[in-house]
Amino acid sequence: MTILVVGSGGYLGSRLVPALLERGHHVRAGVTDPRRATVHPWTDRVETVHCDVLAPSHLPDALDGVDDVVYLVHRMGAGTDFRREDATGAVAMREAMAAAGTRRCVYVSGLAPSGDDRRPLSRHMASRLEVETLLSAGPTPVFTLRAGVVLGAGSTSFEVLRTLCELLPVQPVPRWMRRRRVEPVAQRDVVEAVCHALEGAPRSGHGDLGCGEALTYPALLARYSRLAGLPTLRIPVPGVPWDLVAAGLSPLVGQDGATVGALIESLQHDMVVGQPTTGLFPEGWQMTGIDDAIRAALASTAGSGTAHGDLPGRRHPPR
Repeated sequence: MTILVVGSGGYLGSRLVPALLERGHHVRAGVTDPRRATVHPWTDRVETVHCDVLAPSHLPDALDGVDDVVYLVHRMGAGTDFRREDATGAVAMREAMAAAGTRRCVYVSGLAPSGDDRRPLSRHMASRLEVETLLSAGPTPVFTLRAGVVLGAGSTSFEVLRTLCELLPVQPVPRWMRRRRVEPVAQRDVVEAVCHALEGAPRSGHGDLGCGEALTYPALLARYSRLAGLPTLRIPVPGVPWDLVAAGLSPLVGQDGATVGALIESLQHDMVVGQPTTGLFPEGWQMTGIDDAIRAALASTAGSGTAHGDLPGRRHPPR
């Protein structure tokens, strides 16, 4: 099976490609700049193609002979028009897949708040849901996997978590952040879910990915600190808006302000799995707990764990 990974050079794409190769698939790595596509160890095992969704004239060649597409385009907060660019790219990919007769598309998005959350969606969340809707409006079956905080070395959300704990022994925590819950998911499980979604008959709709444990973001900071052996303390502070929090964190975590802002703004909502969805993993697959996912990411960073923070693939009898 030939699979086009759109966004293969990003965090998740660069972890997904070797997993697809291990399963015997022919991978076509879609990149916006082919000249920068030689940084990964799997480069000589894939077919690299120019695939920029904002330059749609390249898409027919990129999709020629492709069975399935994995769509990993997330512009986060890059520029003031990131939502418009995400929407434009989604429409271009939808039309190109329809013209090429692509069999299916798997899109990785973000967890959406429950229906009883009346707060306006963050720009980040709204854009993800809009892309999901736009991609799904064509004839190509699209299955969306929604994930929140991804625990794995290199993930933006994980690196923000790590940097906060390493640089701030005393962590001011806005009161609104203490009321909202997140449900992380291990990088290993996201990769497996994408691979599994490409097996069997094409499906439509969406499925939520989580570890089965929801906790507040301050509690997640405390969990990381304990596992990393870092003495930290969280202090509640009142009346601090999310944009001020983002502005203060951006220079610390080494990410652009728009990216950090998109993440922090989303923490105003509960980011937890909604209605459980069956069939997201092979039978017997055991989800990774928060502690194991953090330990794997820490081991990867130290150079003593599995590559990219993955845990070895394990299959266990169903519980």
